[in-house]
Formats: sequence, C-alpha cells, structure tokens
Amino acid sequence: GPSNGRRFRIGFLAGLAAGVVASGVMLFASVAYGGVSLPEELGSEITALMPPGMFEYLHQLIGGDAKVYLFYIILVGQCLVFALSGGLYNLVVARILAASGKARTKRQLDWLDGVLLAGALWLLTGLLFLPVTGAGIFGAQLSSGLQSTMLSLAIVGLVFGLLFVPIQNWLATRMPGKRSNQAIAVKQAEADEDDEPGIGLSRRDLFKQGVIIAGVALLGVGAWRFITEGAGTASAPVTKLVKQFKSKIVPPPVPNYGAIQPAQGLSPEVTSNDQFYIVSKNLFSDPTVAAASWNLTVYGEVEHPFELSYQQMLAQPMKQQYESLMCISNDVGGQYMSNALWEGVPLADLLHRAGVKPGASKVVFYAADDYSDSIHLSKALEPTTLLAVRMNKATLPQGHGFPVRMLVPGIYGMKHCKWLTRIEVVNTNYQGYWQQRGWSDAAPVRLTSRIDTPLTGATLTANKPTYIAGVAFSGNKGISEVDVSVDDGQTWRRATLKHPLSDLTWVLWELDWQPGAGNYTVLVRAVDLEGNVQDPNEAPPLPNGSSGYHTIVVSVS
Repeated sequence: GPSNGRRFRIGFLAGLAAGVVASGVMLFASVAYGGVSLPEELGSEITALMPPGMFEYLHQLIGGDAKVYLFYIILVGQCLVFALSGGLYNLVVARILAASGKARTKRQLDWLDGVLLAGALWLLTGLLFLPVTGAGIFGAQLSSGLQSTMLSLAIVGLVFGLLFVPIQNWLATRMPGKRSNQAIAVKQAEADEDDEPGIGLSRRDLFKQGVIIAGVALLGVGAWRFITEGAGTASAPVTKLVKQFKSKIVPPPVPNYGAIQPAQGLSPEVTSNDQFYIVSKNLFSDPTVAAASWNLTVYGEVEHPFELSYQQMLAQPMKQQYESLMCISNDVGGQYMSNALWEGVPLADLLHRAGVKPGASKVVFYAADDYSDSIHLSKALEPTTLLAVRMNKATLPQGHGFPVRMLVPGIYGMKHCKWLTRIEVVNTNYQGYWQQRGWSDAAPVRLTSRIDTPLTGATLTANKPTYIAGVAFSGNKGISEVDVSVDDGQTWRRATLKHPLSDLTWVLWELDWQPGAGNYTVLVRAVDLEGNVQDPNEAPPLPNGSSGYHTIVVSVS
C-alpha cells in the first residue's frame, strides 16, 4: 500500500546517513589498520574487465586522475547500497510484523534489528561480493588475510546497523504523512495503515538528479581538460615528420656536452622526494607497512628459499645509483617522470643466495597492496636491478614503497614494484596486475623528450635572449643528441646537453634563442647513445607507452 513508500523512504534516508558514517569507518580502517576497502576491490575488478580501448579513452579524457573519479563514484554507489538495504529492511520488517499480527504493537526498531541487518550485509559481502571481485571468500586471497577482512567487515556492518536503528526511529517520528501531527498523536495505531504519500524526493527524482549531477561533472571534467590542455597544444605535421624519420643513426652522434644556464622552469637534475611523481593502482590509499613486522620471502624455483627481516635487509651489501623512473601511462611531455639517487641491494645477490633452479624464466614481485608484476630472469640478474631501501640519502618514503621497492632500469615504472613482500622465481610466463589489463609485459622505456620551458601558450618578448630547455630520457640507453625546431619541424638546431649523473637517468638540455615577433611552433626530439632516434609517430600510452614529439606554441611580441 501507499504506507510502504513511506517506510522505504525513511529506511532509505536512515540507511544513507548510517552508510556515509560506515563508509568513513571503512576507509579509516583501511588506511590505519589494513582493513578491506570495498571500493578499492570493486575498482580493481572494473579496471580488469574494462576493454583496453575504453580504458585509454577515459585516460585521455580525464587524465591520470581517472582512478580518483572512479573511486568516488564507487564510494557514492556504496553509500546508495547502504541506503537501499535500509529501505528494503524496513519493508521486510513491516511484512513480517503484518503477517504475525504485530504491526500495531511494534512501531520502532531496536538494537537487534541493527545486528540482524549488519549480519546480513556481512554475509552478502563476504560470500558474494568479494568472491565476485576475485578477492576470495571473505577476502581470503587478499594480503590483509581472512581474519582481518572478516573483522573489519564486521565492525563496519555493526557501525552501520547500530546507527541505522536510532536514525530510522528518529525519522519515523518526524516524517508524518497525510494526517496532521495532532491526528497522529490521537490515532497513532491507525496511522500506519493510512494512505501516506510522505514528503521529500521520490526515488525516481533522486535517480534523475543523480544522473544529471554525474553527467554535468563528467562534462565539466572534459571541458576543463580541453580548456587547460587541448586548446593550448598544437599538433606537429605528423605526415611530414614521419616521411623525414630515420629510426637509427650509425654511428651514434657524439654528445654535445656543455654548461647550461639554470633556465627558469627547467626540471632540477635530481627530484626531491616530495616532488617525485607517485602512481599506484590504489584508488584511495596506499598500504602502510611496519618495518618491525615486515619480512621478505624469496622462494619458488630455487634451491634454498629464505626470508629477510628489515634489519637483515639493511645489513646486506649495498650499492648506489642515480636512476630516472617514468610511468608507462605518461603522455608525451607529461609529468610522470623523475630522477633520484637510490641505494639498495642487488637482486642478483639474493637470487644467487637462493640458488635458481634450471628452467626458471621469470622473477615475480608481490606487494603489500596485492599488486604483482614480473621481469625476465636475465633482467633480474643485471647488476643495476636493485631492491631499494633509501632514496636521495633518506629512508625510502612510504609513498615510494617503504620499506623496500624494486628498481628495474630501462623498464617503465609499473615494473618497479613498491611495498615489496615476496619474490618468487617461476618457470611460467607470469602476467602481472597491469598485464592482465592489456599493458605491455616487456615494457621497455620508449625514447622521449620534453620541453619544460617556455610553457605552451606563453608570450615572450621579441629580440630578447631566452632559452628553450627540458629533459630527454631513454631508460638505460642514455642520450647522445637533442634537437629543437622552432618552425614546425622545417629545420632543427642541436641543443647543449648537461653531462648526466649516469646512463640510467634523464639528461637536461638547453638551447639559446632570440626570437623575433611572431607565433612559433616548437618541437623537440632526441637520439640515444645507441643511435636510436625518437619516433615521431603519435601513439597513446596504452599498451606500450606513448610516442611522438612534444610540441608547444608560443607567441613573441
């Protein structure tokens, strides 16, 4: 009857209010104590099932923050599920009471209702939702473990259930229907049977407004991206550049090393820890690992499996190396590229200690956030492949993988596994987290160069000396030459290179320039120490990393 609509609305609103608090508790427990985060698990499954083409489209439309928007969308959805469960619970209770003849005597919920509701959600989440996302029954496959997941879900469920009851009861006394409050006080026993249209928005109205808000937000994000990036970026004449493209120069050019000016806007040669880019699979929070309880397990196709505590890891022979990292999702000219001084243990030392069995082909890395990836055994045995414990002479920061992360020079950052907990030697072609989602497994860094200064859209003063400057990077192949064009690729000038800190880092480059009045399209390209020339063919990051020439447009007056 019509009174069911009122019951549902009251339960929906009470469930929404209690669900917001319970979701906050879930996120806090996830960050502070390693509890399960359902939005994280669902987000990971969505990205796994998403077609690569759609993934790339959303990445291009929204950018690197796409996963943040996904997280908030899922979080809102979780709160709505809490709300729906509250509304449905009210309807179920009403039917049970009506069937038992107690509808007139029991008008309010009690704490037992909250416990029952919490138990039902706990079972549905543990036995249905988590297995569907690949986490196993009650998250048995997660690094947090079965007991931790069961406990955190129980706490969140009880918070929701025990808050839902008093909020529902309070709303029931303050959301009268068609009859006046005075009439309800006189005839409370009959009020529940009346035709009560209720107050507030209907479910259809709520849904409509939610769709409108989501659509406006998506359009706003797209417009913002177009205004801030699309309108100010010019495309080089790719056809012309491709015709002129020569993939390799033999012999490679001799680097044009020299002194460069500290041009304003040029990246520092070493990126500070707080400015070093951070990317992870996690939608909301990265793991916090305690050094005292951490240990690293080396096992699999080895003769002598072993474990190391954090203190034992620090006691291993160390080496230092300057190395730049770049994310595979970095667009041409993007900011997901940084350089640091690292200190760590060569992975080869640990593998020699374990004794790799014949037939082994890959080494798999597992992280505290259930991330995994792999590299070929030959790469793992290279002397520059490290387990890093220090960054720029400081203890490895939490956001960069404390207590231990991998460093795999020449390969994109997704292979540099953070929050490392296990190393497994295997004889199979293991595919990691991002490989299962369509990204490259080999993932060699593609030769790239970037203009840091001037910024696209800048207005410069005519006939005044200035500089065009930036960085170039080729993984572990070094840089032999950087060329700059200020006439849309018609002619090129060779830039001066700053001698790099190592062959594993980016190279700072600079070109002096004194332009006359006019508009200029500026391009940059690079050549590595093996003579490989940067590819002008434009390609998106998925699946092998982006390619093309970074291009800016400036006006001079």
